[in-house]
Amino acid sequence: MRRQRHQLLLAILLAFTTAGCDKQTAERSMSASPTSDNAHVSPSAQDYNNLGVTYQQAGKLGEAADAYRQAIELVPTLVEAHHNLGTVYLIQGKLAEAIAAYKRVIQLSPDMAEAYVDLGRAYGFAGDLDGAIAEFEKALTRDTTLVHAYYGIAVAYRHKRVLSKAMTALERAITLKPDFTEALLELGYIYRETGRFAEAVQAFSTIHRLHPQNAKAHHELGICYTQQGAYREAIAAFERALQLSPAAIETQNLLRVARARLEREK
Repeated sequence: MRRQRHQLLLAILLAFTTAGCDKQTAERSMSASPTSDNAHVSPSAQDYNNLGVTYQQAGKLGEAADAYRQAIELVPTLVEAHHNLGTVYLIQGKLAEAIAAYKRVIQLSPDMAEAYVDLGRAYGFAGDLDGAIAEFEKALTRDTTLVHAYYGIAVAYRHKRVLSKAMTALERAITLKPDFTEALLELGYIYRETGRFAEAVQAFSTIHRLHPQNAKAHHELGICYTQQGAYREAIAAFERALQLSPAAIETQNLLRVARARLEREK
């Protein structure tokens, strides 16, 4: 169970670090002028928020959090600062604080769909799968094109072993974003786990076509081919994975297995 929880957190983190929500927040923050005409945002509060973004982009999370808190102290309704602070807390593993920050964002801006995605992500990291699913679904009621909301739902359902719902969500995400590598990987895993090897090969092959340097896609193709008894194809896939990631111990071991099984067939 602990290993599954770790895998869940890793899957969510890998996907959402490329989601663009935090980047969009940063771009909005950096584009705001210290002399903004917005009557609800004082220049000094926006300055602190922008400073926090700069610290966050430099990996100085403690300083970033301090700057965001200073911005909030000056203007308690500054949505960007609460949102950015929640992201810092999440990266730091301060899940209760991250959840509270995202809830405050939603209180201030109920129609901000990305905030529900981020709150769902925080619940996912905390292991509250039902809570995560609920927030992702709320996000989709506000914006049906949020691919990472579908992905988050899929990851949660996969770890709940509700695979039909996971596949439906992944297929929707991939329809919206055909080059969504993480969603294709998840879909391939489910196909493989359910014995649908041809469809798993198709999913992993799609990643290979989109990203030829993706060692994981070749590794997973090798596993599928091995399970199908196609050892020559498995060996080729594992060898290509190792060309891209020579230190991958698991791939090295699986390559030995495939070679041994092919030798026995001769």
